[in-house]
Amino acid sequence: MSEKNEKDNEKKGVRMFGSSSKPSGGFDPNAAAKPKPKSGNAAKKSSSNQASDSRKKSFTGKSSFSRSNASGAAKRIEAKAAGKSKAGAKPSFASKPSSTSKPKSSFDPNSNAKPSRNSVAKSPTNSAAVRTSTPKTQPAPSMKPQSSAKANVNKPVASSTPNRTAPSSRDAKSANAEQAPRRRKVQLTAREAALNVLTGVEENAAYSNLLLNRTLQQAELSPADAGLATELVYGTIARQATLDYFLNQFIKSEVKRLNPWVRSLARMSLYQIRYLDRIPAHAAVNEAVEIAKKRGHQGIASMINGVLRSILREGDNLSIPEDLPTAERIALQHSHPQWLVERWMTQYGEETAEAVCVANNQPPKVSIRVNTLRADRDELMRELEQEGHIVTASPLSASGIIVESGGNMANDHLYRDGRFSIQDESSMLVAEALSAEPGMSVLDCCAAPGGKTAHIAEKMGNKGRIVANDLHEHKQRLIVEQAERLGLTCIESSVGDAMALNQQFEPASFDRVLLDAPCSGFGVIRRKPDLRWAKTPDDAAAIARLQRQMLSSVAELVKPGGLLVYSTCTIEREENQRAVAEFLRDHAEFIAEPFEVPALEQQPQVGGAGVQILPNQFGSDGFYIARLRRRG
Repeated sequence: MSEKNEKDNEKKGVRMFGSSSKPSGGFDPNAAAKPKPKSGNAAKKSSSNQASDSRKKSFTGKSSFSRSNASGAAKRIEAKAAGKSKAGAKPSFASKPSSTSKPKSSFDPNSNAKPSRNSVAKSPTNSAAVRTSTPKTQPAPSMKPQSSAKANVNKPVASSTPNRTAPSSRDAKSANAEQAPRRRKVQLTAREAALNVLTGVEENAAYSNLLLNRTLQQAELSPADAGLATELVYGTIARQATLDYFLNQFIKSEVKRLNPWVRSLARMSLYQIRYLDRIPAHAAVNEAVEIAKKRGHQGIASMINGVLRSILREGDNLSIPEDLPTAERIALQHSHPQWLVERWMTQYGEETAEAVCVANNQPPKVSIRVNTLRADRDELMRELEQEGHIVTASPLSASGIIVESGGNMANDHLYRDGRFSIQDESSMLVAEALSAEPGMSVLDCCAAPGGKTAHIAEKMGNKGRIVANDLHEHKQRLIVEQAERLGLTCIESSVGDAMALNQQFEPASFDRVLLDAPCSGFGVIRRKPDLRWAKTPDDAAAIARLQRQMLSSVAELVKPGGLLVYSTCTIEREENQRAVAEFLRDHAEFIAEPFEVPALEQQPQVGGAGVQILPNQFGSDGFYIARLRRRG
């Protein structure tokens, strides 16, 4: 096949990212090139020449520097340069081998080989729309669980489409910047950007969504390449267990013994070959080899090339054995921790557990919620269709719309005009369960980023009082921005620990209280694939204790006859049905009250108070909602 045809195929080869995807190449900006060590007279001569050039660039024609100052500075530069030459350069890619065993290829990728030379806004908000409430008393210190979970902190938030806008400008140059040589602008390709994110997640336990957003902004990729990078990051993390299973059959030392960036490159490349049908296999292999050469050395490139081409030769013969124990087979085939699969099999049965794992690897749907103060659902759907979007009504929420095509909805002018909000269908049911009416007083204990708060305000007709509380002051801005965009004026923002709200407000002072509690987040794995690898079996138990404490703390703020709604974005029974059951056992003044969700009538429930939505049922987030009435 000609080079031109290969390039054409590459442009067509990105599933769901458009046709303008460009092949990767370039260099890694994080690995600086280092000079070859010199010795003797050669080092001195090189140092002298470098110092001479530095003197010319730094001081020639600068009248503000005296000759003696220039001379002294030049000597310091010369001495420093000579010292660096004697010390020699250390390869940036090398790390200490964790084992003496080597891959099946003829070299060890962890060896100290020669490095490659090429490795080297929104406008201010108007705070008038949201008032800030003043605490009655100083909140007491929060109670901390044994795990790292905190009230309001670890509540997973559904990830939005990454911001692909390039940084607006660099910081202003300093007065002496003109003396330094101009810095060459770094350009990353989609695969290099994805590799940097994957390596950061591996090495530093970084949050993939935050690191990806920052990387895309700095890389200034086209929308198509930003889409490819996003798919590579989330897809590689999601399929990690399956990818490692296959790679280990061709790497003698096993994947876990490779350097983090080599491990990430191998996984990312195999993900393209196995799961992205429209990316030519030869293109994925060639790009992986080029990145390995530029970031590492020829030995690593040869290993990557050999492993990937061996996998290609195996073809369909490479598969997960069907005769494995059920939990192990599901864990490997659908890439989940085995302990989590076993837990879900116990709670929901083998068939449902596998269906949940399958759903977690599907791309999340784009769903929006109509602002009923400015339009009804049918009217908004017609407007979106006129813009070229393909939309359908949500079967789960009366306010929801599924957008099947149309790109990033946060860039739509109807969004900026406050006609709709971006929210998952399952979480839209929380405001429905709360049943807040105009003129009521409502407390949202863990409100950021404000989606549910805004929905409650819309259902109240923007009449009444809603206190939107969150632990972190910087998250208050997100709530304010939501309210201003949607034209909501009945929302007050409050900063404080949810565990101390019973000291901040009078007992029985709210008609409605919403506790959207921090949780393990196992219902939003499709949006945050690294959650499955970050959690341990002890995490659910630890955070369940915190949830019960929070429920007991905020319950006394509910008026007699009022409602307390408890919700989480997890499918763990210990955090959901069991937490509510223990609360009801200890608080006889509350009773569980069912609420109607027509779409759930034909869906099986696991028993107990509240409703449990699983990721496989509607293609939405896994969510739990319980409505608790305080006796009058």
